Amino acid sequence: MKDFFKNKARRLYSSAVGWSLVFTIVRAGGNLLVLPLMLHKLSPEDLGLWYVFLSLGGMAALVDFGFYPTMSRVTAYLWAGAEEILGTGVATIPQEGDASREPNYRLLADLVKTMRLYYLGIGLLVTVLMGGGGTFWIMQKAHLLPDAHAVLWAWLLFLAGIFVNISSGMWHPLLSGINEVRLNQQVFVCGLVVNYVTSALGLLMGVGLLAPVAGYFLMGLISRNGARTYFNRLTRAKQHSAAARWSSTLLRGLWPTAWRTGVVTLGIYATLSVGTLICSAFLGLKAAASYGLSMQLVFAAVAIATTFILVKIPLIAQMHVLGREKEISRVVFPRLRWYWGVYTGLAAMTVLFGNRILQGLLHSQTQLLPNSLLIAVFVVGGLEGHHGIFRELAVTAHRNPFAAPVVISGLAIVILSFLIVPYAGLWALVLVPGVVQLSFNNWWIVKVGLRSMGASGWDYGRGLLGRGRTRLSA
Repeated sequence: MKDFFKNKARRLYSSAVGWSLVFTIVRAGGNLLVLPLMLHKLSPEDLGLWYVFLSLGGMAALVDFGFYPTMSRVTAYLWAGAEEILGTGVATIPQEGDASREPNYRLLADLVKTMRLYYLGIGLLVTVLMGGGGTFWIMQKAHLLPDAHAVLWAWLLFLAGIFVNISSGMWHPLLSGINEVRLNQQVFVCGLVVNYVTSALGLLMGVGLLAPVAGYFLMGLISRNGARTYFNRLTRAKQHSAAARWSSTLLRGLWPTAWRTGVVTLGIYATLSVGTLICSAFLGLKAAASYGLSMQLVFAAVAIATTFILVKIPLIAQMHVLGREKEISRVVFPRLRWYWGVYTGLAAMTVLFGNRILQGLLHSQTQLLPNSLLIAVFVVGGLEGHHGIFRELAVTAHRNPFAAPVVISGLAIVILSFLIVPYAGLWALVLVPGVVQLSFNNWWIVKVGLRSMGASGWDYGRGLLGRGRTRLSA
């Protein structure tokens, strides 16, 4: 029995899925520690401002123009030995028996140098833009609060955190791209621990909104530097850095898919995150706090449930380079069973026990949305997460046909929300995204994702029922 648990623990430690679950547990445990403190120590107005901060931070990340996920995918191609990066599609490489090809270190070094300069420029641009527009928005919302000056200082530190996260944002996708998903998760865990410890201590010391902001800043600083250190160590970066050069050819290879991914990200932001800003504008900060808290739990459930598939994205990208598309469904379909099972379980627990815990145990000043609204939010979020999985799977083939439908749906959601929310309230905020997405993206993106791996809806149904030739490995 002792050996059994030892073997299980060893397997968990060496598993990307295992560390993703550890990351999720740490994040959930940290939330259990910090969120009650925030609910107890922060006023509903300050908590609403924190969710506004996070929404503005998400908006700032959109200026990345889609290079973050594209870079991880291209790194996976180069790590599999790709000789060139096409603007669209993947140039497959011949395999010599069972021998694996040497990574293309020369092109990888060029990619690193090119993207370092790119992300530094983007970080400076975002800081200037957010320093103006973001500060104006925050002060408009906070100028009547008794701690308006403290809110301003918290926002300025959050702005510094945005700069750190964006200017050094390349290292995490690079590390994941060389198939070190497990190590990348370990670095994230370290950053999370620092974030939660800093936030908890700050809240207990009574520094208010500044506490979670300081945690956010330190988390970005530590996790980015850790990812950079490990990537350089594993890729012989010092041996190739001297000969590395800015490569416009590489940038042109990334750009066609990257800008489409950036546009898709903008549409996703409009679909999921702008709701908090609309809520704060029309329904007040207290409503924004309840809505933001509920959405935080939905996002957490989606993140946990999609872990089983997303840890395999670098491997799936490499399978495209090696011409093994037909084998992808064997990796994906069992993990989709886990997605639906885990997400449904987490949603049910939140609906049944969420407000009871907040009221009875935590004595929170802020509650979740009423159960009927909460169920609707989880349904919309689950369908969004589901087609998001298939979007990521399709893009591993270095093609992104999703820009137009996602932008159209995002614009429709924003416009309809602005028109309807002032009159219909929270129900409009929840149902407008759900109805718009159900009309096209919820099913069409799934169809495209299945086609990218040579599968059909029938194959998917059989895979979910466990009747296809599938496997689930760590």
